[in-house]
Amino acid sequence: MKEMQKHISQHLVEHMDDIIEKWLDSIYSMKTPYTSPVYEPLYKAELKADSKQTVGLVTDFFADDQEKVKTSLHDWLEHMYQRRIKNDVPLPEVIMTLDKLRQQVLNAIADLAIQHAEITKEDFAETIRLANRAFDKIIGDFTTMYYTQIVEYIESQRSFIDEISAPVIAITDSIAILPVVGRVDRERAQHLMESAIKRCNDLSIDNLCLDLSASTTFDTALAEMLFHLSSITKLSGIELVLSGIKPKMAQEMIRVNMDVDIPAYHSLKEFLKNQL
Repeated sequence: MKEMQKHISQHLVEHMDDIIEKWLDSIYSMKTPYTSPVYEPLYKAELKADSKQTVGLVTDFFADDQEKVKTSLHDWLEHMYQRRIKNDVPLPEVIMTLDKLRQQVLNAIADLAIQHAEITKEDFAETIRLANRAFDKIIGDFTTMYYTQIVEYIESQRSFIDEISAPVIAITDSIAILPVVGRVDRERAQHLMESAIKRCNDLSIDNLCLDLSASTTFDTALAEMLFHLSSITKLSGIELVLSGIKPKMAQEMIRVNMDVDIPAYHSLKEFLKNQL
């Protein structure tokens, strides 16, 4: 670290409380307050502790010790991410508060440069560049971590939704039911078919009843799915049957020219009575 940058870094550490107080004032004086309660005066002590860690991290960027920066940044990200997610803090508010803290740090550097003539323009410019680079890196890495975690959460929820949207329920060692609820579009039809075959094979099912009692419509997507499912189950040694066929649904089957030889029952109860 250059001697002047070391001096400026030390100045930021020594005047950290003043920097943070000005930062808090800029937050509390906003005409439109933040939506997250974490920024309310009630949590001022926690905000101070967090911002001290942030300013400390920024000063680490002034040194040449990249390993220290890497470790400090990793610790900061883990701590701040858990705090912000726990309190449901929107990402734009996190970025906004970091930018407000950036402004206070830059102001402190500028005030020091004005008071000390020995700080050259080159020293001042280099320090400002390092401070901005530090905040850019902090915000960039936090944003990446935030979105990565959100995407992973969404994907896990999507997998869960997919799983419960095609529940193959085994009622005996060889018989299972696949209830179809709501409307079936082409994407869902594809998922239903793939999931049904996989689950039947996993459970060693011989008879699969596709129950349409709670299905709201019967259109081309569902007809195509039944056609392909019938062919695949037959090749897999699984007997496919239908239950819960409503009169209107039967008319739709005729309308779409569904020519599939699948045994059908008026209701699931009728199917179970026949099988058990």
